[in-house]
Amino acid sequence: MPEWLGKTIGRVRIEKLLARGGMAEVYLGSHLTLERPVAIKLLHSYIEEDPLLLERFHREAKVVAGLRHSNIVQIFDFDTTDGHPYIVMEYLKGPTLATYLRHLHQRKKRIPSHQVARLLKGLTAALDYAHGQGVIHRDVKPGNVLLHNDTDDIPLDKPLTNDVEAVITDFGLVRVMNAATQTASGFISGTPAYMSPEQARGDQIDHRTDIYSLGVVLYEMLAGRVPFEADSTLTVLHMQIHTTPPPITGIPAEVQAVMDRALLKNPDDRYQTSSEMAIDFYLSIGMNRQAETILEPYPVRAEPIQAPAPPEPELVIKPELAAKPEPISKTEPTPKTELAIKPEPTPKPPRNQAGIRAVLFSIIGLSVLAVAGYLIFSSGPNVPTATATLSTVIPNTISPSPSEPPGLPEATRMVKVEAGTYQVGKDPENNNQSASQRIPLKEFWIDQYQVTNKDFQQFMPEWSIPPGEENYPVMRVTWDQADAYCRSINKRLPGEAQWEAAGRGPGENPPLYPWGTDPSDGGNIFDLPNHPYEIGTKDFNVSPFKVYDMLYNVYEWVGEPYGSLGAGNRILRGARYSTPYDLAFRLEVPPDDTNFGQYAGFRCAADQVR
Repeated sequence: MPEWLGKTIGRVRIEKLLARGGMAEVYLGSHLTLERPVAIKLLHSYIEEDPLLLERFHREAKVVAGLRHSNIVQIFDFDTTDGHPYIVMEYLKGPTLATYLRHLHQRKKRIPSHQVARLLKGLTAALDYAHGQGVIHRDVKPGNVLLHNDTDDIPLDKPLTNDVEAVITDFGLVRVMNAATQTASGFISGTPAYMSPEQARGDQIDHRTDIYSLGVVLYEMLAGRVPFEADSTLTVLHMQIHTTPPPITGIPAEVQAVMDRALLKNPDDRYQTSSEMAIDFYLSIGMNRQAETILEPYPVRAEPIQAPAPPEPELVIKPELAAKPEPISKTEPTPKTELAIKPEPTPKPPRNQAGIRAVLFSIIGLSVLAVAGYLIFSSGPNVPTATATLSTVIPNTISPSPSEPPGLPEATRMVKVEAGTYQVGKDPENNNQSASQRIPLKEFWIDQYQVTNKDFQQFMPEWSIPPGEENYPVMRVTWDQADAYCRSINKRLPGEAQWEAAGRGPGENPPLYPWGTDPSDGGNIFDLPNHPYEIGTKDFNVSPFKVYDMLYNVYEWVGEPYGSLGAGNRILRGARYSTPYDLAFRLEVPPDDTNFGQYAGFRCAADQVR
C-alpha cells in the first residue's frame, strides 16, 4: 500500500499507524472539520475501475454508517482514495476485550460473573439494535470489542471498574470488505474460533450467527478459553459444525444451561435475540439486592433482575413533509424561569453515561416523597404541601381574568394541539412499540421545551446543577418527581398519545420523526452531541406543532399510556442522545428506574391555559 502517514484523505490528516492486517490498515488521524481524533481504516483493494463494485461498497458502507448506538463505534465517513476504499470511524483508545482477556488469563484469573453481565448488557443492546436495522456483524469476537470509559485509561493488570463499557467495532465491515475485495458469494468470512456452524458451512446466515458468536465470547470470558481449539482452521470449522462444546468447569448449572442454549448447532434451537441470552444470564447468576456494587447501573430489586429487551427500531421512510416550522425564539419572556442563553454550553465526555450518577434521595426523603405524591394525586391541581425534602412552590405571578377558571397555568412557552384523531404507534416487531392505531384527542396544550435544571431547582432547591447546564434538560428524575412538578404548577404529564401526536403532527400517515420522514434529516442528526444539549438550540429538531427536542436529547416521562402497561410500571418516550429511535419508540420501566431512568426528563401539558 502507499505511504499514508502525513497525508490528508478527505477531511482527515493521517498521523499514526495503529494496526495492520491482511485486509486493511488502521491509522490514527485528525478530522479537520470535527477537530477530534478519528480512526481511519484503509482497505487493501482497488475498486474504482469497477462501477458496480464501487456502488456496492458505497451501498454497504452507507448502511453501516447509519448505525447510531452508544455501544457501537460510529462511522463518520467513507469513500475511496487512489482506488483504496477507506472508512473514517470514531476513535476509542481501548484496549480490546481480547487484549484484556489475554493478560487476565495469563495470570489465571477470570472476569467476575457480575462484571461479565455488565459487558454482556451493552453487547446485547448493540446487537439487537443492529439486527433490528437488518445489519449483521458477521465477526463478533473479543478483538472487535473495545473496553472504554471516560478517561480511556483501562489498566490491563487490574479489575474492570464500574464505568467501563463494551463497545463493538467493525460492525458490518466484513460485508463492506467483501464488497471492496470482490469476495465471491458464499465465501466463508469471519474468525473460525467464533464462527457459527452455518457460517462455517458457508450457508446462508442471519442475525442468529451473531448470537452464536456472542455465546462463544461469553464462553471465553467464563472459561478462559474458546470452546474449540485445534492446529488447523479446517479442524476448528469441523468442530463448530459437529462437536458439542465442552462444559465449563466450576460454573453453576444455571449458567451452563445458558451456554448450552447459546451454542446449539441449529439456529432455530438457540436464542433468537441476544437480549434473551442476557436476561437468562442475569437470572442464572442471581443478580439481586445483595449483588456487589459493580451492579449499580441495574435496577435494584428483591427478585433477580430481568433487564428489558433492547429495542429493535425500524427506520420507516414516508412522504416528505412540505415544510419545516420556523424555530421559536428563545428570548421570549417567561413568568416561571428566565432562561440564561449562553454562547457555548460546557462540553461533556461523549461516552460512559453509566458512570454518571447523582444521589436522588435518602430513604427518609423517598418516604416523604411517597406521602407527598399521594397528597398531590388526591388533591387535584392544588399546589402540594411543601416538606423539608421537596419544595413545591412555584408561584403563578399573573392573576386569571374574571372569565377564566382559577388555577389554570399560563400559556407562555406552551403550544396548542388541536382536537382531532391522530395516528400513533407502528406495527410492532418487538416489545418497544405499540400497534399502529388512530386515537381521538381533545384539544390540549404542551410545553415547547423540556423542563430544565434551572426550572426543577426552583421546585427542589437542593437539586444540584452541573456547571453551565442550567438550561439543559433535567435528568435522573423519577416519574413521581416529574408528576409532582407538573401538578405544582397546575399542569400534568402529557398522556402517551398526546406526547406522540405533538411530535408527529396531524394526518393519516404522519412521519415518525419531528422534522419529517428522513431519519437523519439530511445528516443533521449526525451533528448532535453524544450528551444532552441546551433546550431549543437545534433548529431542525422541532415538530409540526413547534415542540422542540422530542428525540435525541433525553427520554421523557409521560402519563396515561395508550398501549399495554405492566402493573406499577410507567412509560418513557422519545430517545436520548446517541439512540436512533423514532417517535413510536416506548420504554416500559418502573417509576423509579435507575437504568434508563438516569437519562429521564420530562415536559408538562394541560387541558386549558390562560
